[in-house]
Amino acid sequence: AGTAFNYLIFNAFVFLSVSSHIRAMLTDPGIVPRGINEFSAMREWEEVENSVIKHCHRCNSIKPMRAHHCSICKRCIRKMDHHCPWVNNCVGEDNIKYFSLFTLYICLLSTYTMVIIAHNFIQCEQQDWKVCHPVVSEVSHFLLSFFLFFMCILFSLFCLIMFCTMVHSIVTDETGIDRLKGEKGSRSAQIRNTTYSNFRRVCGGPISIFWLLPVTSDRFNRRRRTHIL
Repeated sequence: AGTAFNYLIFNAFVFLSVSSHIRAMLTDPGIVPRGINEFSAMREWEEVENSVIKHCHRCNSIKPMRAHHCSICKRCIRKMDHHCPWVNNCVGEDNIKYFSLFTLYICLLSTYTMVIIAHNFIQCEQQDWKVCHPVVSEVSHFLLSFFLFFMCILFSLFCLIMFCTMVHSIVTDETGIDRLKGEKGSRSAQIRNTTYSNFRRVCGGPISIFWLLPVTSDRFNRRRRTHIL
């Protein structure tokens, strides 16, 4: 029963982390169309009236507030946080949820793997190693377990830091680029979003189990397109 339970939990974390990675990689992060020079388009992009209108000469387009040009993607991205080589995509307004879930589930997967390794090692210490692992020697098993345990520590700590950074960006409505440039998000704008409303706009709709899944409501997407953050 214990082996079946570990198998189920481990593969559930694998499925969620892989699916979140695929969604973060394939989802449009918030690319600004090229050649948009009509000021009427700003109504769909801007939160604050009478704001400074910027123009990106590389995209030959009006650049919405807090959009930044990615030198790797060669496009302007709305609320760009950073370009991530892990997903070969920018992390922006429309895929920050999937990237956050990706880091969360990789952290949980690594932590759970450490628990399994530690439990297996202690269990084998309490009985004959040849019975526990008849194919692998005790020394080889120890070295492999130590290496895997060490790698899991690195991945779990790094992903935990990334996940906390993403949550901070969502809560404060400030991207990594905003913090580097000393710019403020909605906290300094005329519209001050609450923490809950920021999570709703990123995760989609009222709080539910779907916040923890790499899916987004179509109804929420249609409503969101009429009022870009």
